[in-house]
Amino acid sequence: MAPVRHPLADAARRLPLVAVDDVQDSETGFVGRKRIVADDRYLAGHFPSLTLYPGVFLVESLQQMLELHVDHALGGIELVELGSVRFSRPALAGDEVVFDTAVTGDRTSLTTHTTCTIDGQRCARITATWRCRP
Repeated sequence: MAPVRHPLADAARRLPLVAVDDVQDSETGFVGRKRIVADDRYLAGHFPSLTLYPGVFLVESLQQMLELHVDHALGGIELVELGSVRFSRPALAGDEVVFDTAVTGDRTSLTTHTTCTIDGQRCARITATWRCRP
């Protein structure tokens, strides 16, 4: 039997941005988590006196979480369309962003509806369409 690889073992492909800490299945999709850490090297220069997790990183976090949810590995899904992205508040150093995501569709067209929260307060809503790479 082949050894089981940790889901983030292929993260080197994505370095320096590994944008997920945890993903758990839910009834309609998954709940993922990402803690914003000020000394992460990919955040260098994003407002040095106020570490801010850029909105595009929230989308990257969502993609990595979806990859782990669908394939238990990074790298198998690509973005087709961002239907809607709305930001309500910034994600700052020390915050843990929770991605509550409903997933519909199949491997040729997956749709995600995500509400991102920090301490129970919404910070973003993201609706996107993805496809699994052949």
